[in-house]
Amino acid sequence: GRLRFDSPVGIAAGFDKNAELVPLYRLGALPGLGFAEVGSVSAEPAAGNPRPRCFRVVPDSAVVNRMGLNNDGSSAVAARFERYSVLGQALAPPTEGSRRSPVGINIAKTHSPTILGEAGVQDFVTSFRTLAPHADFVVLNVSCPNTEEGKTFEDAEPLARLLGAVGAAREEVFKAGSAPPVLVKLSPPSDTEAGRGRMKELIQIVEAAGFIEGLVVSNTAGDRDVPLSAEGRSRVQEIGRGGLSGKPLRSRSTVAVRTAFECTGGRLPIIGVGGVDSAEAAYEKVRAGASLVEVYSSMVFKGPGVLEDVEVGLRRLLHRDGFSSLSEAVGVDVPAVRGGAKA
Repeated sequence: GRLRFDSPVGIAAGFDKNAELVPLYRLGALPGLGFAEVGSVSAEPAAGNPRPRCFRVVPDSAVVNRMGLNNDGSSAVAARFERYSVLGQALAPPTEGSRRSPVGINIAKTHSPTILGEAGVQDFVTSFRTLAPHADFVVLNVSCPNTEEGKTFEDAEPLARLLGAVGAAREEVFKAGSAPPVLVKLSPPSDTEAGRGRMKELIQIVEAAGFIEGLVVSNTAGDRDVPLSAEGRSRVQEIGRGGLSGKPLRSRSTVAVRTAFECTGGRLPIIGVGGVDSAEAAYEKVRAGASLVEVYSSMVFKGPGVLEDVEVGLRRLLHRDGFSSLSEAVGVDVPAVRGGAKA
């Protein structure tokens, strides 16, 4: 609501972990790009897991990563944003109507088995205080599957504590109305009653916090409950643990978007991510309830041209189906929320 997006297509977190490409986004150098989410960034720098830690599963256009949240840490990334802002003002003072893709910062807990519980909450708060002033929006990554200690905040009680602490920090750091929007990134629930029930419970906590303005759905899958070719499945078994992303995640993440849209009754904007490698895949996410989409794995296989392909193709599909804007199409496949929206 408070940010303007010239295109609904963004780059997902994990692609630019240390915010090194921000001038490219800000100068509109990537055709089709509407926004970018950098990170994940943690309070302390982290080397991540031993290599090899990122693998292509070529037959299925999938990626498996167990990077382990390697990043330069919140202070270094904040310093980088400081430099960009000085540089940006010198090179291109923003003019009315100029394209400026919003840049969000995704923050996660420092990857360390000793930072748990209350220390984990404070770790997030430190990153939030350091980075939020530089961000057009902030994403709280409570769902990274590559931490030794597992998904520490994707449970009701820890999530409620985390959001309480971040909410308090937000009040302290920002004057009323000046804080960037804060979103929460969730993992794809298993396609079972229990999985959907758990997602519903987490979303109720997010809504109860009162300040979260959107959801990013979904993170990579830590399990292997996705469609894979025989060749792909044996490759994935050989690779071992890690978060799986790309084409095989498409339908599961779309179901997750739809579940989130149903849970919120469309009250919270959703960024749909997972297997978006074409305009059709993006359109499926929009119709399931996403207001924006993000790509990452498809850039690995297709290059940055995929951004413009998705943006242009999405516009064509909306026009074909008689929608005059993307917002008209958001959630049309979810009759429980949209009622009699046109198909």
